Amino acid sequence: MSDLAHDPATHSDYRPPGVDGPVLVACDGAPVSSEALFNAGRLATRAFGGPLQVLGICEPTPGVAVGMDVLPVLVELDEARRAAMVEDVRRAISISAAGDPAWHVDVQLGSPSRLLATEALRRHASVIVMGIGRHNPLDRLFGTETTLATLRESRVPVLAVGPSFPATPVHAVVGLDFSAASVQSARLAARLVAPNGRLTLVHVRPRFEHPSVDWQAWDADYGRTLPPLFDQVRAQLDPLEKVMVETVTVRGDPAASLLSYAQQAQCDLIAVGTQRHSFVERLMVGSVATRVLRTARCGVLAVPSA
Repeated sequence: MSDLAHDPATHSDYRPPGVDGPVLVACDGAPVSSEALFNAGRLATRAFGGPLQVLGICEPTPGVAVGMDVLPVLVELDEARRAAMVEDVRRAISISAAGDPAWHVDVQLGSPSRLLATEALRRHASVIVMGIGRHNPLDRLFGTETTLATLRESRVPVLAVGPSFPATPVHAVVGLDFSAASVQSARLAARLVAPNGRLTLVHVRPRFEHPSVDWQAWDADYGRTLPPLFDQVRAQLDPLEKVMVETVTVRGDPAASLLSYAQQAQCDLIAVGTQRHSFVERLMVGSVATRVLRTARCGVLAVPSA
């Protein structure tokens, strides 16, 4: 989060795939997280303008090894499991105060992370809404690792929420390194914040310090670049309805400092961009996004780089 090589002014037309496209809500029918999921889905449809679509992913039953052979799984068995999940999802929608029986429901067989990413791109979705579910070891589609795996695969932003995620966030904190993805995360987070809410743009400066004159001169130059960069990001935000935008600069480890600030601020949402330039980096997603998703006590919006 300390790389100033990315000038947001050069990315004024940056948009992830499918902004204003459908909102894809990942749901397996488990009632524990459905209310927060559907509330987040409704929030995203208001923010981004697209319809809400519910997608469940049923992992195929693995074959059973018998000696040197593998017994194939009957197609009828997986189809029965898929049909059962369809009913679970429809039931979760029907009993949820935030649910709507008119929502389009689709359940497919396959790898959850890969299929979610593929379907989101194919449908030109604006965002994938998923559960974090770190407090329930029995979660199927809502585990944090599944959400991380989806982000590794996805070219579409991922909004991960826990059971306590509010229907309308009042305060969002954005981890801003001035890359295109982090600027876009600020844009999308601004749309999700309630009128009269707060959007805090947080930049983490390098914690390395040295008494040399060269270091002090570099650090002073670094500090002088920040106000105009913050101003450029502010100018790129969509018109906000009475949302207060504030900027904060802290020093330290990017993930730890961002999480510490967000916890002290008791925010409802943390937004981060992710950078992936190689196969290895794609697997890692980005240490900041990974640590935030695994540790945050609030909702997380992660926006992949273009």
